[in-house]
Amino acid sequence: MPIVSISEAAELTGKTRRTIQRHIASGKLSRSVASSGRVGVDISELIRVYGQLTSHDGCATMSQSFTSNVIHKNDINDKKNTEYLLKLEHELSIVKVELEAERRRVQDKQETIDSLKTALKLLEHHQEKKKPFLPRKNKLCQSLQKTLLQITQNLLRQAFGVGLRNSFNN
Repeated sequence: MPIVSISEAAELTGKTRRTIQRHIASGKLSRSVASSGRVGVDISELIRVYGQLTSHDGCATMSQSFTSNVIHKNDINDKKNTEYLLKLEHELSIVKVELEAERRRVQDKQETIDSLKTALKLLEHHQEKKKPFLPRKNKLCQSLQKTLLQITQNLLRQAFGVGLRNSFNN
C-alpha cells in the first residue's frame, strides 16, 4: 500500500499529528520509507492500528475510491520514478560506451607515438653507422689538406732539404 505523510495519516485517521507522532515514537505505529525516500506511514499500518479510516471531521468513513485514488497517485509516482531511473541507466550505459571508445582512441594514439619513437631511434642509429669516420672532401677539407701538406713540406725542407710533390692541387 502507499505511504502517506504524518499530516495525511492524521487526516485519514481523525487523529492529530502529535498523536500520530507519539504512536510512532512509542512503537504502536511503524514508520515507513517509500522508494522515493519519502518518510511516512503506510496506509495498511494505519488500518491495522486504527481500523477503518475516516475523514478529517471523523464523521465520514474513508471510501474505497479515496483509498484507490491515493494508491493510484503513488503508483503513478513510482512509475514516473521507474521511467526516470531507466532513462538515467540508459544514459549511463551510453556514457560508458563513449568512455571506453575514448580510452581505445587514446591507447591507439599512444601506441602510434611509441611506434614513431622507435622508428626515429632506428633511423638515428642507422645514420650513425653510415657516417664515415673521415670527412668527405669539400673545400674546407681540401684547404686543410693543402695547409697540412705545406707545413709537412716546410718541415722536410728544413730537416732534410727535400720537397714533396703537391698532389692536392685543384
